[in-house]
Amino acid sequence: MKNHSVFLLCLSLALASCSPLAMQNFTVTPSPAPTPRATDTPSRPPEPTLDFGPDAIHMLVVADSFSLSVPFPLHSESQGNLVFISDEAQTLNISFVGDTTDAGLPLLEVIDLFLASLEDRGGQFLQAKPVDIVIDGVEGIAVDLTGVLGEKDIEGRAIAVATGPDFVFFGIAISNIVDGNSTWASRDLAIFEGLTGTLTFTDVNAECPIATDPAYGYQPESAVQVGGGDFDGPSRERVYLDHLRGPNGGALSYERNGSTMAGDVILDIYHITGPSIDAIIYVDEYGFSEPMAPRGFTCDGAFPLQAP
Repeated sequence: MKNHSVFLLCLSLALASCSPLAMQNFTVTPSPAPTPRATDTPSRPPEPTLDFGPDAIHMLVVADSFSLSVPFPLHSESQGNLVFISDEAQTLNISFVGDTTDAGLPLLEVIDLFLASLEDRGGQFLQAKPVDIVIDGVEGIAVDLTGVLGEKDIEGRAIAVATGPDFVFFGIAISNIVDGNSTWASRDLAIFEGLTGTLTFTDVNAECPIATDPAYGYQPESAVQVGGGDFDGPSRERVYLDHLRGPNGGALSYERNGSTMAGDVILDIYHITGPSIDAIIYVDEYGFSEPMAPRGFTCDGAFPLQAP
């Protein structure tokens, strides 16, 4: 496995777990709560909720081999093939990473390797019996954890999924126990499962889909459709544009040049420049169809965008 990816993941978790911050006051609601009747008299104001539903405010986060939706108010950062997520108090810290591995390496050994790297930096873990999981249609395993990290008692879970013959996806959630108070079972496990439920894996060996229609992307009536609407559309546009390449694979620059109407749909206009490229592309963040590279462009593998 790549030592660089392991080091970044371990460093992000170790540093975050050392932060002595208070617990954040929000709860997880997998489904909408019933509307209170007029006779209901709640004893305290309702707590903010973390919503994984389709109408929730969330940010699409894309790494090189996977993507996921992170709802507000969770914070996320990404670098290459590593994504780090935390709550506002940083008492819950989650890392996901995609990495090459030896073909056929058992998934439990993958988890052991990552945990051993954390143990080399002061962590101590007890692992429960692994259980089978399925993420984005791909089988994997999950292991519940207890132990110490950054001099703090923790609970959490590690997961591993073989997304290819020599590629593995690893995730770990670390929930700090503060003043003897654990929120893993009551809150943080549901957050972690909610996030993994939004995961989509990208075939790192997939070929770039290139449009056969010469008007695709270049004309408003043939705009690139990335979907997402007002909330998620801008981030999905950036994901699409970040994966575009020039005709010889060269990196490109892009700048938004306002918007225009195409019938009753608002399109964003982007000026894209780079080696052998100086073009205007129209992008629709309200409709969705499988994204492709316009004629004259290439892309960095398949676009990691699916129907929202």
